[in-house]
Order: sequence, then structure tokens, then C-alpha cells
Amino acid sequence: MQLLIRKRWVALFLPMLLPMLGLMLSAVWLGYSVATQIAEHPGQSPAVQDLLLTSLPALLMLLVLAAMAHMAARRALTPWLTLAQAVQSRLPKDVRPIDNVPDAPAEVQAMANALNRLFAKAHAENETQQRFIADAAHQLRTPLAALQSQVEAWALMAQSASGKSIVLSAEQVDQLRKASRRTTQLANQLLALSRVDSGLEQGAAAQRVDLKSLCEALLESFLDSALVKGLDLGLEAESAHVTGHEWLLRELISNVLDNAIKYTPQGGQVTLRCGRKIADERGMRAYVEVEDDGPGVAVGEYTRLTQRFYRVPGVVAEGTGLGLAIAQEIAQGHGADLRFGQGAYAQGMKVQLIFSE
Repeated sequence: MQLLIRKRWVALFLPMLLPMLGLMLSAVWLGYSVATQIAEHPGQSPAVQDLLLTSLPALLMLLVLAAMAHMAARRALTPWLTLAQAVQSRLPKDVRPIDNVPDAPAEVQAMANALNRLFAKAHAENETQQRFIADAAHQLRTPLAALQSQVEAWALMAQSASGKSIVLSAEQVDQLRKASRRTTQLANQLLALSRVDSGLEQGAAAQRVDLKSLCEALLESFLDSALVKGLDLGLEAESAHVTGHEWLLRELISNVLDNAIKYTPQGGQVTLRCGRKIADERGMRAYVEVEDDGPGVAVGEYTRLTQRFYRVPGVVAEGTGLGLAIAQEIAQGHGADLRFGQGAYAQGMKVQLIFSE
């Protein structure tokens, strides 16, 4: 790029070399003429007519030089002005690629290519946002419609009753509770996904994260939900540190651990592990692992587990299909791999987060 810029400057100034040389020679000739007149007529000032006549070549060369400088500057700036007008004339949401600027030098074309890459990223981000909004609206519509229809039915029953009140059975209250919980969970995970996308885009400074302390804190927060189902929730933690965002890694591990507890039947076992191990040819790498002895997932479904709003066919437990999608977003933002496999003795599910460090 620097070589191209040098060549560009040479191409601009080379046509002006001859007028500049002529201007210098005219200035030398003017000085020589004035000096000769003073020497021939000592004590007398040179005549104005003679000075004008002598300086005429220099003035002509100066005019030629100014004209050529103007033409060179105009020719150099025209591609940049064309590119600027192409960008300024766009609407705020217009992210189409910029057409090639005719006869543009390499540096202008490089700027146009950089702008096109920026527009492509903006277009992809806009499509992702629009798709997310559409998916969120679709997913929220079902539980909200169910809640609204149920509440309206009870309201009509209460209005038609003699005492303007009705008695709800335990089953009806439980249905209402499940619907409200699912709606709340979906809204919370949608907000979490939005926070994850925003946090990764802002590029906040990473920090040193202690995986062992993080896993110990998360285990305590999930003990109550594990005890309710009679699960054996264990921790096998070794010292390990990574560079990243602690609140995002907490969200990732929480989603994976929540899935394991949710889908493991009563009396099952869930184990949270962290540390360092040989993961591939690159040697020792930090990892976090959640393993359970639940029903597991078919191997053919692994590639679809991180799709937003995807739920494995046949699953009856409550869920939104966003937990592993959020985990995948965070893993990619940390340059880590999210891997799925079978648990011990080919039973259950094992989710591993392998860091690149």
C-alpha cells in the first residue's frame, strides 16, 4: 500500500516538474537581468518596464504551474469525492455494497472494499436482529395466548356466577403456574441472549477468571433445585484460570447445569467438573464439564442443540430452546469449543467447554 501511495505521488508531481524547472530558470534570469542593469547603470534604479519585461517568463511559468497543480489536485480528489457522495447519498438502513468507482486508484478501491465489508457486517447483524425479533415474537405468542384465554375464561365464569366468584382447582392453579413460569423463563432467556450479544459486540476488556471459584459458587446456587428432585449434584474442581468475562461464563455454565438438572430424572446424578486436561494435539487446555446420567440425546441431534428455540423431539420437560444457544454464543465469543457427547457407560449427556488457552 505504501508503494502504491508513493507511485501515486510521483504520478501527480511528475507533470509539474517541467513548469517548476522553467520557473526556477525564469527566476535566475530575472535576477541576472536586474544585476546586469544595476552594474551597467550604477546609482540608478532599474526601469519598471525592463523589470516587467524581464519577469514576464517567470509569471507565465507561475501561471502554468498553478494551472497544472489545480488539474492534478482535481484529478486526485475526484475518485474520493465520488466515493464520499456515494456514501452520503445513502439512507441510514441502506447497506448495499458500493459500486466500483470508475478509474479509481488502488487506495480508493481499498477504502471502498473496506466500506463494503463494514456494510456486509451491518447487513448480517441487521438480519440476525430481525430474525431474533421474529422468533421471540413467535415464541412469546403461544404462552401469552394460553394465559390470556385461560384468564378470560375464568373471568367469564366469575361474571356469570351468582357470587361473582369461582373456586379454582389445584390442577387449574398448577396449569396457570406452569404457563406463567414458562413465559417468565422465556422472557428472561431472551433478555439474557440480548445481553450476551450486546456484551460480546461492545468488546469489553477481558479479565482473568478463576474457573474453580466460579464452579463452586454455581454449585451452591443450584443445590436447592437439585435437592428438590433428589439428585446427587457433585463437584470435581481443580485449579484453572482463563481470560474472559466472568459474568458471561457464569451464564454459560448456569444454562448447561440448569439443563442437566432439568432433564435428569429423580434420583439421578449430575457432576460439574473443571480444571486442565489434554484435549487435543495442542496439549493441556482449561475446561468445564457437566455430566449427567439422564436420558441423553441422540448423536444425530448434537448439531442442532445450539439452534435457537430448538427442542429435542419427545422432550416433555419445560424449556425454551435457548439455553444451549446462549452457551454457544458465549463460547464462540471466548474462542472456546462447546462439545457434546455421551456420559459415562454410554448413558446420559456430557457437555464440555474447552478453552483455546
